Amino acid sequence: MLPSDVRTLSGEVAAPQHLAEIRLSADGLALPMPSSYAPEHVLLLCLQSAVTLQHAEVTTRIEAHQFAWLAPVAAATLLPASPRSADLLVWRFSAAALPSALHPLLPSPAHAPAHGPAPLTPSMQTLLLGLRSCPVAPALRTIWGTGKLIELLTLILPPPADTPGAATPTARVLHPALRAVIDYMTAHLAEPIGLPDMAAAVHSSPSHLSRLFTAEFGHGPTIHLRRLRLDHAAALLRSGQANVTEAALACGYQSLGQFSRAFAAQHGQPPSAILARTRNP
Repeated sequence: MLPSDVRTLSGEVAAPQHLAEIRLSADGLALPMPSSYAPEHVLLLCLQSAVTLQHAEVTTRIEAHQFAWLAPVAAATLLPASPRSADLLVWRFSAAALPSALHPLLPSPAHAPAHGPAPLTPSMQTLLLGLRSCPVAPALRTIWGTGKLIELLTLILPPPADTPGAATPTARVLHPALRAVIDYMTAHLAEPIGLPDMAAAVHSSPSHLSRLFTAEFGHGPTIHLRRLRLDHAAALLRSGQANVTEAALACGYQSLGQFSRAFAAQHGQPPSAILARTRNP
């Protein structure tokens, strides 16, 4: 698996779970067929761009902010859906990484994605935001990442059909303003928008939008916007696309001091530290 740019976030390639952040080049990425020692499940989590999945003579398009769960029966190939490179997370794992209670719910190998393509809910996007920022020490990332994998799977998998008292699974209905305002934030990371701008963009009042956000995420929209901006800045620094000043401007900060303090508070280190590792891997 040799894409143009890959960063391990959790686990190791040969371990029961391995999460990688990938910038998919035009040449694409080959996912090998599982063997007796390789993980047999793959979660594809698209970030900003769409990708095309080719598996067992079936082609599936996964849009930006969507996921697909693959239980492969053959080698698969990922390609950008457009000439531009695409950013995504690829999570390969086996049942050995999970509690036994989840094993009966895992999909069997299938020619089509076992789950999805389906939208990444706001709860999933918030979870991925934390995974990409990796706020724990390197020695703890595998344990922490496995916990996040289990958390993500509980948002995807339905409860067992024979669970006493279990209701028939139904799709979770989110307020349309939540998804709309997250799209608005993502499109205006470099601009000085505030709560009134976000509320106006989705035809809501600031107080109502704040209540919706707090009920779903446990924090308000301005905090969510700051996290998105600083996560975007970290991605720019890690990829080498920007220096510290350019990353600050790209996520709406005019003061380098304010940017550095906010960045360190979220990522546990100053932006210069990430840039130094990028230049001296």
